[in-house]
Amino acid sequence: MNYETFKTSTAASIQKYFGNHTVVSLQPIIKNNNIHLDGLTIQDASINISPTIYLNDYYEDYLAGKTFDRILEEIIELYQKNLPTENIDFSFFTDYEKVKYHIIYKLVNYKQNQFLLKDVPHFCFLDLAVVFCCFMPDTPSGAASILIHLHHLKLWDIKAEDLYELAVKNTPILLPYTIDSMENTLKSLCPNLWEEACNSDAKETAQMYVLSNSEKLYGASAILYPDVLSYFSGKLNSDLYILPSSIHEVLLLPIQPDTHTSDLNCIIQDVNQSHVLKEEILSNHVYIFKQNLGFITQ
Repeated sequence: MNYETFKTSTAASIQKYFGNHTVVSLQPIIKNNNIHLDGLTIQDASINISPTIYLNDYYEDYLAGKTFDRILEEIIELYQKNLPTENIDFSFFTDYEKVKYHIIYKLVNYKQNQFLLKDVPHFCFLDLAVVFCCFMPDTPSGAASILIHLHHLKLWDIKAEDLYELAVKNTPILLPYTIDSMENTLKSLCPNLWEEACNSDAKETAQMYVLSNSEKLYGASAILYPDVLSYFSGKLNSDLYILPSSIHEVLLLPIQPDTHTSDLNCIIQDVNQSHVLKEEILSNHVYIFKQNLGFITQ
């Protein structure tokens, strides 16, 4: 079956399985970097939120030979595994006096998000864009965020500049930055990969540091935190290469005479293509923080 038939058949089959106490719907969703996905939601009458299940990869599985029945089973299992058990009170989102303490910023690629940026307040930063979210740390599924659109400004009767001022104050407090060596990061997250690096030339890896935040959520925006890069470059007594490994973190590398930006750009592009989800790519090139100037350049 073609993709359109796959989507409608999936929704109809899931609806039949759960019956009339749920509402199954399909909706197109635009993710970061203009990634278009098709989301399926199964809304239970007793819960006001539901996980969104993206069908695009399931169709690829179907084309690769997985049976339609097995795909339905996997979707049902995923839904049941992630179904929240508590309602979320979204009424606070209409009250600016409550929501203003939750406003944070994140960085996205400007060129890759032209369509999205038409509908969200933003500010340009180099070839990136600063956009804003309402950070929700304690949902039943963990930390989450709601992207702020232009219609929210009208609802709250504020300007984009007000969002920026709030985010500058809130983000470092709600999502404090973390810096750790690449060695410690690999050891804790992927011991086998670290052992492999140790068996090769791990000189540059050992000099790298991972800058993110406490939630590992939109941690690349920590490069905007006041004095973070100045402090760290001063600690190392070096200018810094900033490698945008994803929207959730960047890598910091002391600038050495034998390291060239063209080589680093190739590494970033290769990693983005082979290891980073398309919707989590931040940029394809390195940035530079000059210690004596105190700001980032391309």
